[in-house]
Amino acid sequence: MSILEEAINKFKRIVELNGLADSRINVKMRPLKPEEAIGKPTRDDYPLLKGKEVLIEAAFLEAKGQAFTDEPSDFEGTINDVINLPLINNRNRAIAVATINAILRYLKKADGTIHCKDREPEECAQEMADRLYQRWGEHLTVGIVGLQPAIASAMIKRFSSGNVQISDLDSDNIGREFEGVTILDGSRYSRKVVANNFLTLATGSTIVNGTIDAILEENRKNNKSRIVIFFGTTIAGVDVLMNLRRLCFKSH
Repeated sequence: MSILEEAINKFKRIVELNGLADSRINVKMRPLKPEEAIGKPTRDDYPLLKGKEVLIEAAFLEAKGQAFTDEPSDFEGTINDVINLPLINNRNRAIAVATINAILRYLKKADGTIHCKDREPEECAQEMADRLYQRWGEHLTVGIVGLQPAIASAMIKRFSSGNVQISDLDSDNIGREFEGVTILDGSRYSRKVVANNFLTLATGSTIVNGTIDAILEENRKNNKSRIVIFFGTTIAGVDVLMNLRRLCFKSH
């Protein structure tokens, strides 16, 4: 069973306990325009701004939850409809994850489900680098699964290009150099990135694209001698349900 399937089983029990399972609740998904999702950051190389990924948003009463995906889609139905979606593609997984974020936000079980904007991504990345440095020192080796430019840049500046590895699934990124680090093909090397580094920062969108299980499996193979921490809003709800580690300092 995948970690998302396990999370949905736990989510289903929470929904039932709160009497929401059979309610006619509309959950609408809508792709957000880049400026609406991330504002006007100082960098221009975020996947959102390049059109590679889209933030979709689930709204339940006053609560909202977002998820990154490369297969955005509108959806309307009950929470039970979402729970019963087959998790066969990024589209369905994104709908399920955004819905989990919105409902757990509504129930006050999760926070940080809305993406940061403007200068906040860079501020978050800097705080992340500072905290990791304070905890583990300057010789920390860091793997990054899923290129987030601000985070990658902050890690390279703090720990040096020789102590950072990056993998990504975007064909436009694979093989190019990012501030002295060659970006590896995530479909082939993400496991090695986890295995080779003491700490791995993995994008929360791995829960949507289906690669999270391989990352966690590789981490378990190392007898927990390695640490995996997820970043971003996408994994906010699953993080709570599955007791994962997550850093996301500027989300809303």
